[in-house]
Amino acid sequence: MAAAEKSIVTVDINAASSAQAPLSATAIAGLARIRDLIEAVRQQTRRWVWIESLALIGLAGAAVFFGTMAFDWAVEPPAWVRVLLVVLALVGLVALIWGKLWGRLAVSMGDATLASLLERGHVGFRDSLSTAVELSTGPAGDVDRRLLERTIDEAVAVVGDVEPARLFRRRRLVATALAGVMAVASIVGLACLRPAVADLWTRRMLLLDDTPWPRRTGLDAEGFSAGVRKVARGTDVDLRVRADAAREIPEVVDLRTRSSRGGPWRTERMGVRGGVADGAQAFGHLIKGVNEDLDVEIRGGDARLRGLRLVVVDAPALESLECVALLPGYLGGGTRAVSASRVLQVPRGSTVTLRFRATKPLRSATVVTVEDGVETRLAEVAEGSAGLPAQESASSVRDLAVELGPVEGERTLVARFTDTDGLDNREPISVVLSAVPDEAPQVAMRMRGISTAVTPQARIPLVGIVSDDHSLADAVATVAVKDGATVNVAVSRVKPGVPLVEFTEDRPEILELEPLALTPGAALSVQFAARDGCTLGGGPNEGKSDAWSLDVVTPEALMAMLEAREILLRRRFESVVSDLALARERLAAGLGGNAAVEDRAGGEAGEGGGAGSDVGESRAAASEADGWALESGRLAESASRAAGETGEIARDFLAIRGELDNNRMLTEELEGRLVGQIATPLSAIAAGDLPGLAAAVRAAPASEREAIVARADMVLARMRAVLDKMMELESYNEVIELLRGVIRTQEEIRSETLRRQRQRAKEALERP
Repeated sequence: MAAAEKSIVTVDINAASSAQAPLSATAIAGLARIRDLIEAVRQQTRRWVWIESLALIGLAGAAVFFGTMAFDWAVEPPAWVRVLLVVLALVGLVALIWGKLWGRLAVSMGDATLASLLERGHVGFRDSLSTAVELSTGPAGDVDRRLLERTIDEAVAVVGDVEPARLFRRRRLVATALAGVMAVASIVGLACLRPAVADLWTRRMLLLDDTPWPRRTGLDAEGFSAGVRKVARGTDVDLRVRADAAREIPEVVDLRTRSSRGGPWRTERMGVRGGVADGAQAFGHLIKGVNEDLDVEIRGGDARLRGLRLVVVDAPALESLECVALLPGYLGGGTRAVSASRVLQVPRGSTVTLRFRATKPLRSATVVTVEDGVETRLAEVAEGSAGLPAQESASSVRDLAVELGPVEGERTLVARFTDTDGLDNREPISVVLSAVPDEAPQVAMRMRGISTAVTPQARIPLVGIVSDDHSLADAVATVAVKDGATVNVAVSRVKPGVPLVEFTEDRPEILELEPLALTPGAALSVQFAARDGCTLGGGPNEGKSDAWSLDVVTPEALMAMLEAREILLRRRFESVVSDLALARERLAAGLGGNAAVEDRAGGEAGEGGGAGSDVGESRAAASEADGWALESGRLAESASRAAGETGEIARDFLAIRGELDNNRMLTEELEGRLVGQIATPLSAIAAGDLPGLAAAVRAAPASEREAIVARADMVLARMRAVLDKMMELESYNEVIELLRGVIRTQEEIRSETLRRQRQRAKEALERP
């Protein structure tokens, strides 16, 4: 640009010299001096622009450097804010360079412009300089040569007095330049004297590193990794901050939190936790029930911890629990799945495999057993774990299995999970492994048709259920004779491996006494015992029934006992019939009572007229209704009670029949009398007649009193017929008992006769 402007001046001089008449040598020399002056001004102007622009750029750079440093130190903004600051600074510097340097240098500084500038600074030119420059560059035909030479001479006369430097404000330029140099020097000095600060600014502002600025106060938030701390959903989070005791300890530390979705900040004061320990003072605050992500800032002294975040995740929990028990050999071996619950019950002696499955990948997991407050580690999954029965060490593990040998007693197992975020399970994962002992067989047996006495040829039917929690091995019926032998009779229907055997009424277990050759007067103890197949410590388990004590008697003695029971049953049935007859009589008595009431009502009607008749009829009706309700209720209740007792009496007669049969004393005559003439009719009466009578009485109105009385008479007649059979049987039994007494008397006479004969013979032998 300078060469171009210089060539323009040269061309203008040459053009002026080649006009209609050439300029004089003096004029040409004057134009040259004018050219040199203008060129000097042009060069000084450019230097001015360069010096001022560079100084301003230095000042702006220093302002940007120290301004961003101060802002970054005070705020420590996130990376995107620093990027924005750098971009704005660069835009400002580019605008400054463009406006102050390139823009001004790009402006054309022509001779006429500079001549006008010189004329404003030196009034002695009186427009001669600008006129000389303009006329020398104008068309030659329009310019008078002599006038031009005179103008040039006037301008040249003043050129010698011109000092181009006086055209510029040198003090301002010097001040600006010094300021720019000092600004740049401050940056260089900081970089030389505090290179760490300059380096940190470079890394934070240009390389976007998040290394914090050094502070007088040093704060460190525990539990945050790369500014993030993961916490379990819904838990209380204890935020702890450590202030470096080697530096300035702040008096207060403030905690600011807000939802990561935005919203206002919430500021809370953190409390002091104890004194200085391990070179730091602890501050803490408990945030309760964290259920969403939180942005966190901590301020204390001149330190600021920003960009922290609490991220809420689900804590590891137990998703499923599998329990498989390997049964002991005597139970058949094999495996059995146990339903998951807080208490896992397995057969004693089983080998158990437990598999805990977590809801998310784990970093580590352990299972311990707790006994008397002492923990014993059983299994572990952890990164780099050694010396334990650890399984695969991987951060993606979700399962942890533990195998326990033969289980005895009860053990408490506790599982602990730590996920890949370092969170532990919130709820305790504990199970109780309980060894269920092999119980003794359950023996629920009874004798059917046997009371307290038996004959030597009797058979004892045993009915009931024998069961075991796993399986039975065998069973025996034991007959122990007092002061005699004990006999075990094997029960063939109880087979090994069967868990339950039922001895029904129609298929009882029969115990024969005849092979034992018992004699009357002996005392027996009968008991049923069953064993299982347990092979664990203590051997097989044995279950026993109650011991039944029996007396061995003669058939006559047993018959006498049964006859006594028959007499008691007859008297009981007599009482039942008597109660029902009394209730019937009370109901029937209402018939005569009603007639008397009607007679009294008729007499009153004859004396008092029609009004008295109406009153008498209403009273009679009310009295009849009240009496019927009371007496019919008594009869219905008596019939219901009689039905129950009659049924029991019928069953007792059948029991007598069964006992006679079990003792092999039942004859056809006894069968016909006990069953055909007594038990069967009683059962029919108890099941049909008496319940029917009770139902009819409850449903019948007072007008059917006579029909109810007739039905009650019919039922009583059937009951009395059976009672007569009992009376005949009692008379028969009395005759039998009389014959037995005669026989007993004859036996006693015979025994006494034999005793006396032996005594006399002995005395005769002893005589000299």
